[in-house]
Amino acid sequence: MSIFVKREELEEFLSTSGRKLLYGRRKTGKTFYARRKLREYEYYIVRRGGLFYNPESQEEYSAHTFIKLCSKTGKVIIDEFHRAPMILHDAIQAGECPSDLLLITSTLHYHTRYTQARDAPLKGLFLAHKVGLVSPLDLVRHKWRWRGPGLYERLVYYQEPTLIGREPRDIMLYSAEAAWSLVGEVLAEEDYQATRRYHYILQAISAGRTRLTEISSYLYSRGLIPTQSPAHITKYIEAMTRIGLIEKILVWGSKKKTIYRHVSPLTHTAYYLEAKYGITDYPISRKQILQAAESLIPSLIEVFIERLVTSDCGGRPVKILKPETDIAIASRNKLLIAAEVKWRNQVRREELAKAQENLSQVNAETKLIITKNETQWSTKIPTITLGELVENIKANPNCKWIRSL
Repeated sequence: MSIFVKREELEEFLSTSGRKLLYGRRKTGKTFYARRKLREYEYYIVRRGGLFYNPESQEEYSAHTFIKLCSKTGKVIIDEFHRAPMILHDAIQAGECPSDLLLITSTLHYHTRYTQARDAPLKGLFLAHKVGLVSPLDLVRHKWRWRGPGLYERLVYYQEPTLIGREPRDIMLYSAEAAWSLVGEVLAEEDYQATRRYHYILQAISAGRTRLTEISSYLYSRGLIPTQSPAHITKYIEAMTRIGLIEKILVWGSKKKTIYRHVSPLTHTAYYLEAKYGITDYPISRKQILQAAESLIPSLIEVFIERLVTSDCGGRPVKILKPETDIAIASRNKLLIAAEVKWRNQVRREELAKAQENLSQVNAETKLIITKNETQWSTKIPTITLGELVENIKANPNCKWIRSL
């Protein structure tokens, strides 16, 4: 990851003094960002087996030796601290490690057990921050050498820190292996066996089965669960939601109905290709892979815009099913923003009319139609290109851009 994208929340968090904890699933840039931001800190990573390794000196230390060093060092980063022996926790509680201490972990269950549970040994000793994908707001603020709609099709994938700077074509062609590796690592860190059920749930969601009943039916048809009951998949869904592989979106107007979707555009793309073509068993042409992956771009753009606007305006994403709406953002019991996205080079007049008709049935404070390029057709509901929306957000942040529509 040679391109450095400034991440506002991480910048602010790492600038605070005292003991800090970064946690989140693997490959979200925790270590990369911390080491770049906190250059004056000494960095150690805990290897499997409990030894503390310093990559600068290439030396290893036992826990006892490390604690002695730690007490004499002003500022320290301990990466993968969940692998450390319990004696480290005792030393931290006793104040033997410096006050400027940053712990990093890729496991969420460990973070909860040792910092949030009732008898957690490190409870109350650290400020904690969860690290997810790169925010679209941070991505659009960066100065890129690319321009136009193609830039945003790149930024969709650049939410995954490990993909920043890569060509979209390469990401599409080689997404499968990267995604399988990522999912396997994430589940391994959380002590979950990467069973077929996990993979087929992710595949079902990519294939458009977004409700629990639809997902369970998908697995049942493949002989992976004994009946179609969602009870057979609930624990897997909850685990992957907690880890950050999938996210739950509330259906607007219902207190219980939800849909699920991939958090990462990388895993969504890879599992879509698997669902459509079974690429792990039946190799297909590069042309077919690119065509299938490119067909996902409009839906990935919708989620990107939703996250961009949510980061700037607050609120939470919801799903409107009647009429089905591309983007909906709510706060408490009201809809703040509803938008239709038309991501194609030329939008027909009838498409804009249909989008306007859909939005006219939605009771939202702000309604938008967002297009890839400028359109010659006029509409009563404001129509704006994604590029114009981004410039408005940068010029008038904190949702002030809405006034200019």
